[in-house]
Amino acid sequence: MIERLQRIATFLSRLRLLLVVFALGSIGVMILSVVDNPLMLTDEWLIPATTAMLWSLSLYSLSYLFLNVPSAPDSSMGWRERMSTKIRRAGLWLLGLAFVGLSIMILLLSYQLLRVYFM
Repeated sequence: MIERLQRIATFLSRLRLLLVVFALGSIGVMILSVVDNPLMLTDEWLIPATTAMLWSLSLYSLSYLFLNVPSAPDSSMGWRERMSTKIRRAGLWLLGLAFVGLSIMILLLSYQLLRVYFM
């Protein structure tokens, strides 16, 4: 699983600047929707901007956290190096499980928010 997340992270690492710009733009739209602003009289763009910000920050964190996954330990390594690699990989496994759970929650939240938005 963490190798697959690493492949996705290497692809997304090229799009980091775009993801940050997209998140900042979404935050700007959220602020303009909430503040009394003559450009946006209603808060109709608040829900799509929130959803876009959540997804862009999630993808940015994926591109940052799983970029350098250590390879599986081999028998040629010393015991200390093998143990260190196993501990780092175990931590990344836990982080990967948490990230998959977070992505599922964001997917459900996006579905609910966009369902309310289009009603």
